[in-house]
Amino acid sequence: MKVEFIHAKLKLGKVEFDVSMLPERVGLVTTIQYLAEMDKVKSFLESKGKKAVIAGQILGCDQEAAMRVAEEVDAFLYVGTGRFHPLGVAFKTGKKVYVLHPESMMIDEFSANVEAHRKKKQGLLARFHSSNLIGVLMTTKKGQSTVQAEKKDMFGLEAKWPDKQFYYFVCETLNLSELENFNWVECWVNTMCPRLMEDINVLNIEDLD
Repeated sequence: MKVEFIHAKLKLGKVEFDVSMLPERVGLVTTIQYLAEMDKVKSFLESKGKKAVIAGQILGCDQEAAMRVAEEVDAFLYVGTGRFHPLGVAFKTGKKVYVLHPESMMIDEFSANVEAHRKKKQGLLARFHSSNLIGVLMTTKKGQSTVQAEKKDMFGLEAKWPDKQFYYFVCETLNLSELENFNWVECWVNTMCPRLMEDINVLNIEDLD
């Protein structure tokens, strides 16, 4: 089935909000709907004495825009709704994230257990190094497979860890319950959406060292 994606841009009303809880240097992130409105938010923050950097658009599975400016800011301000996108920024950058709600112009400090996420990743990395039988999750889903193809490390796993056996599992849509049929796999490595790590114990390939 063919799918057509249409960008639905949204406009902010009057940009005015309480900046007292924000640090001096703020990185601005948002989804594509509000991307064109970030100059307004930046100008308002600067009028209140803050240094604002427009990081740009983030996706659920891609926070590289935030990573590019992470060293220049003390925290991030996400303009939008929901928890999914700011949670990804918090986990990826380790920085505090605040949320500016577009309709109410209210700011909340986003709550994310970054330390628990870091410890989980360390534990999975330790499991990988102590395991011999590794399952590698791959997908043929359009869009996901494009992201996956950019992860060149997936083609060099055997060369880098010749003492391990790698088994590649390819699917279009991952059914998590199906993984229970392969309980002999000692550690799973994920080349699909990196947010999968939040649902099950899989180590993202980019976290391998």
